[in-house]
Amino acid sequence: MSDEASLKKLKVPELKDLLRAAGLPLAGKKDDLVARLLDAAPSDTSDPAPAPAPVEETAARVEESDEMDTDAPAPPPVAEPAPVTLPASPLPTPTPAPAPAPAPTPTPAPVPTSAVHARDGNDEPAPKRAKVQLSDEAPPKIDDSVAAETETKAQEEIEEEEEPPVYEFEPEDDSGRPTDLYLDTINRSALDFDFERLCSVTLSHNNIYACLTDGKFFQGRGKTSPAYAHSIAEDHHVYINLTTLKVYVLPDGYEVTDPSLDDIKYLLYPTFTPSLLARIDSSTSPSFDLQLKPYYPGFIGLNNIKSNSYMNAILHSLAHVIPLRDFFILSPVTSSSETTELVRRFSTFVRKVWNPKAFKGQVSPHELLQECANASGKRFKITEVGDPLEFLSWLLNQLHKDLGGSKKPRSSIIYSAFQGDVRVDDQQILTTGEYGGKPRFDVGREIKTTHSPFLFLAIDLPPPPLFQDAVEKNIIPQVPISAVLAKYNGLQTQEAKGVLRRYKMTRLPPFLILHIKRFTKNNFVEEKNPTIVNFPLRGVDMQDYVESTASSPSVATYYDLVSNITHSSAAGTAREETTWKAQVHLRPPRDANGKLADGLTEDDEKWFQIQDLIVEEINSGMIALGESYIQIWERRTGDQKHNLIVDPPRVKTKKL
Repeated sequence: MSDEASLKKLKVPELKDLLRAAGLPLAGKKDDLVARLLDAAPSDTSDPAPAPAPVEETAARVEESDEMDTDAPAPPPVAEPAPVTLPASPLPTPTPAPAPAPAPTPTPAPVPTSAVHARDGNDEPAPKRAKVQLSDEAPPKIDDSVAAETETKAQEEIEEEEEPPVYEFEPEDDSGRPTDLYLDTINRSALDFDFERLCSVTLSHNNIYACLTDGKFFQGRGKTSPAYAHSIAEDHHVYINLTTLKVYVLPDGYEVTDPSLDDIKYLLYPTFTPSLLARIDSSTSPSFDLQLKPYYPGFIGLNNIKSNSYMNAILHSLAHVIPLRDFFILSPVTSSSETTELVRRFSTFVRKVWNPKAFKGQVSPHELLQECANASGKRFKITEVGDPLEFLSWLLNQLHKDLGGSKKPRSSIIYSAFQGDVRVDDQQILTTGEYGGKPRFDVGREIKTTHSPFLFLAIDLPPPPLFQDAVEKNIIPQVPISAVLAKYNGLQTQEAKGVLRRYKMTRLPPFLILHIKRFTKNNFVEEKNPTIVNFPLRGVDMQDYVESTASSPSVATYYDLVSNITHSSAAGTAREETTWKAQVHLRPPRDANGKLADGLTEDDEKWFQIQDLIVEEINSGMIALGESYIQIWERRTGDQKHNLIVDPPRVKTKKL
């Protein structure tokens, strides 16, 4: 209705002036004041009610009352608001209030009147408004404090109605923010940090983060980064930087430093101390992964991505050379930003293989093999089958160069561990001697002597018999290891292209690598020699194959087997259905004579055969029955330690 709309447009002080002029109560909110004025207004009917007396008449009557009763004390002076005439119904537009007239005398307190009832829509005549009856008695006395309190309350109501409340908030303190927010969404079984650090969206290597919920790699954490978009789209919030190991919550962007994340950081980059490595070597008890499956650190499976089985066997064998392992784990050179990517990735690989807190008993060498393919000019690819000896030779020489090695014997850990020296004597053949006899060296003629350093020794197998009878057709020829090592005794000769040659070792390395030559090629086909080499697992004496001047009482010549790489293929073929297996073993503590420590037995020296992801314990008697291809032997020492002397490295810096 128009009256109600017009009243609501007025302010609270104006409404109270109207109520005061009408002699109505002033308390209440704006809606209550409007309703009270509407109730007091005359209803719009055919018999209009008499209009209320104007404010001037009411004031005149009050003045007459004051003059009649002069003995009554006057109330406290109250400032009189501007008189406002109650608008008649209907009221199309509100009219401005007239200017206030000067009051000759103080205005008394409003006299309460009977309530005016509005017409309820029935046929009864509308009640008329009752007029104010002036009494001869004096008005009641009003205390000054009560009037002041009433005025104060009215003013507070006006301020409360007109001015909205103002709330003062203290600045938010981030120091008390809970750091465990979203940490319950981490899925540790989905984490795998072995693959190449490459963004799954942009294929970039820079600033890579791993989502700890699904294990995917993304670049950056800004508002335009793939990691930020993934956090919003998939509701995955916890990410770790693969380089700095810092954990962040996205999209909020704050860092989390919670102790519960230490195992994930350790999985990404395991750290070791010499005492921890010593405990791992001396322990015969397994560790346990997330699924509570037992595994031995260092004896875990490697993923065969496609055709990298031959590289997995080499990597396992090198990871069990203790001085090499300790150097790539403990030396700060291998993790320095100044070294090459191949050295850093090989160091990371060795750390993950020997991790005692792994989430699963396997490691993927994908990151290392990718760098091997790049560093070798695509010579060794994970998608093509290759020869483990070629890969071993390239890897050792490349690591030697990247570590700042030179032609000096102790210029790197590679040469200090594996390099030996052999003397080669050559003499031209003038006569073959008696009919059917072998040529011999003539001491009266010139003998050309050269010294050749080596990283591995090539062992020749005797040719297999061409014919076998019906009984022995399934018998595989066998030969003892002493027979094939006789090539280096300085007496056995070989004839090749009119030159007679013999070999003698002059320096034995701490770790001796033997290559048993099984494959021969001609113009038509490649053949494999299936001859089995019989050897003991411990105590191979190399004294007969090294010059007497080179051996001394302080240098032992007994060697124990560290690892053995075997080859197997389809019957009658050289490389069809090829499988490569690495055989390594636990190292229980032994004394200088090779005896086990107290409380240990030979059963504690467990041997494991590893073919990619398959890790199985085998009987030590089965080691020599395979077709061995590469062997690593360790020179026996009293304390099972090798204090290798390495010259200060001149690390080869990475290429930009």
